[in-house]
Amino acid sequence: MPLLANWFNSMKLRHKLFVSYMAVILIPLTILGIYSYQQSKKLQLEQAHIVLQDNLRKIDDNLSYKLQRFNSAIELISYNPNFSQIFNKEYDSYFEMYVDLKETVDPLINTTTSLNKDIERIVIYTENNLTQRMNSIMPIASVEREDWYKEAMQTIDTHWYARDGKIFGVRRIFGDINYEKKNLVYVELVPNFLSSSLDLSDIKQAIAVITDPQGNVVYKAEPDSNNGFDAGKLAEMQLQGGSRKLPGYILLQRKLRESNWTLSLIVPVEALTVSPWKIIRATLIIEGISVVVLLFIIGLFTRGFVRRIQRLNHKMRLVEEGTLTINLKVHASDEIGELESRFGKMLASINLLIEEGYQNKITQREAELRALQAQINPHFLYNSLSVINWKAIDAGADEISRVAGFLSTFYRTTLNQGKDHILVKDEFLNTKSYLEMQLIMHDYNFDVAYEIDERIVEQQIIKLILQPIVENAIEHGIDQKRTGRGALRISGKLGEDDETLVFAVEDNGPGIQPDIADALLTQQSKGYGLRNVHERIRVQYGSPYGITIASEPGCWTRVSVTIPKD
Repeated sequence: MPLLANWFNSMKLRHKLFVSYMAVILIPLTILGIYSYQQSKKLQLEQAHIVLQDNLRKIDDNLSYKLQRFNSAIELISYNPNFSQIFNKEYDSYFEMYVDLKETVDPLINTTTSLNKDIERIVIYTENNLTQRMNSIMPIASVEREDWYKEAMQTIDTHWYARDGKIFGVRRIFGDINYEKKNLVYVELVPNFLSSSLDLSDIKQAIAVITDPQGNVVYKAEPDSNNGFDAGKLAEMQLQGGSRKLPGYILLQRKLRESNWTLSLIVPVEALTVSPWKIIRATLIIEGISVVVLLFIIGLFTRGFVRRIQRLNHKMRLVEEGTLTINLKVHASDEIGELESRFGKMLASINLLIEEGYQNKITQREAELRALQAQINPHFLYNSLSVINWKAIDAGADEISRVAGFLSTFYRTTLNQGKDHILVKDEFLNTKSYLEMQLIMHDYNFDVAYEIDERIVEQQIIKLILQPIVENAIEHGIDQKRTGRGALRISGKLGEDDETLVFAVEDNGPGIQPDIADALLTQQSKGYGLRNVHERIRVQYGSPYGITIASEPGCWTRVSVTIPKD
């Protein structure tokens, strides 16, 4: 289908018109041919229905005959008085038990298995204290939790089941009315019993499904290709009162006489019918003559109609090649004229978008230059601080050495060897160095808490994200606090979707009014403020990411940064 659709879409308009005109003539002829074909097919299906019913009956007879033999074998065991006595008697002597099992139980079980090649094994489940044998005698407690146990114990009939790929029949052992022991005969058939019993060789592409009264699939036999539908599901729907309609298939069902199973037979209609070639051949000849006539008619009507579309296509090709200044004149108000008009509006929108994209590129370059300037300016100072640090150590000025060390770490992580991206742990180190200097400058009059998820420390982000936000929090939050001790909390973690990184800087300052918070991300401040960070994030990662500000006036302010994982 995809190849056919691609072929049709690549056709010239003239050829498509040919196809549409041809359809107008050929559809009535095709309908007539289909009607004739369907009538012939209907007669064939009626005959095929009779044949399928006969095959279904034969399969039922074959399965019922075999199950009847197995039922007789089970009855021979369940009504055997010696069996009833052995499996209900309380043994005090192991030798006596051994003799009874060897001379009575084993011969009957072995003989029954030998005479019925389709029986895999026979097991007696008993409540008596007999010696357990894995192949023939098992405690009944091992099957009391099975879903079939209660049903088997409440009736005197043989019940057939299919569980976990095994087909088996169970029946209660009856004896003297004084016996109170619970005993079951379990007969398991060979795995290929149903496949060997269902002869579908006479029916091509037939699908056979056997289901139990609950609609569970006991056995399913189908060809390699079943056209994508679940035959077992279909048979289950029929037993539950679903629709019997299945387009293209015939569905027949029959309840097996010797069990409570239902046999469903599903056969494709095409496997049962023969195409009436005479009707099809006559229809094709008439349609061929119609095609010849159409070729002449279409040539007359499509030439002028297609010419306008070719002209519009030529202008579109010029735009594709880069010519965006094209003079478009609409000569008519029909559908083609509407296409020309809309193409002109679209071209104007493209030119506008190009101009806007150019302005956005300029804005991006300006932001990058500002960030580069912020990196380059402290380079000389960073080298000088290393000298100051060593001089302070030589002079024993530990406090000066400590400050110089913080400044050195700050500018080293800021420069980052000229790279735009930095590890999260180094970004936090940069921020921490800056805060240590601020704490010294503020005489340690505020507290700082760090919370970072260890899973993100090796992630790559663009640098200089947190430090401007922290600087803003100190200047407009901590420094503006009039009562109480200032507190600053810096955190980094994975987002809820595990696909983003979320950083937050929160202070307990006086807060921000909502209109001022919105302006911080749209207006340029004097320094390298929140707007620059917000723009760099959106340029680097896209518009869904950036800074968000939340605040409660008089209580706190939280600035959050969301970026994708590297």
